[in-house]
Amino acid sequence: MENSQSALTEVITIIVRLLGMVVLLVGLYIGIKVVFEAWHLYEEPQRIERFAKAIEQGSQLDSLIASFASNSTDDASNTEKNIHDPNVEKPKIRLTYFLAWGIAMILLLVISSLASRAIKTGGQLALYDLQVKQLAKQLLKQSPKEKQQDITLPKD
Repeated sequence: MENSQSALTEVITIIVRLLGMVVLLVGLYIGIKVVFEAWHLYEEPQRIERFAKAIEQGSQLDSLIASFASNSTDDASNTEKNIHDPNVEKPKIRLTYFLAWGIAMILLLVISSLASRAIKTGGQLALYDLQVKQLAKQLLKQSPKEKQQDITLPKD
């Protein structure tokens, strides 16, 4: 009976360690991908344009701001004469562009945080047996001396 429990414990330990290694490797892969994506955004900031366009299509935020701005400039142009050529279009401030940068940075931070936690958890699972042995040693040090004679540690 004790042999079957020992074998089952060994199998579970191996499965936990393998699962820990998989989680660790996935976390490392995702972390590396986040670093490369951040570097690509630094080298090619125009890549954020697709994201900004998607935000604009979904929210119509820039067009809403432009309509407010055109209403206020129409009121101002009715009261004052325009010195500048009215055919020249003023540069537009696109709020979705800046919003896209903010969202991209937050997403990169969240994903990198999840990758970091996956690396930590995977490492803890991979070193599962060592941590259990260290805990057992700490418990033996803190227990009374008469109980230490009854408890035996697994060999390293």
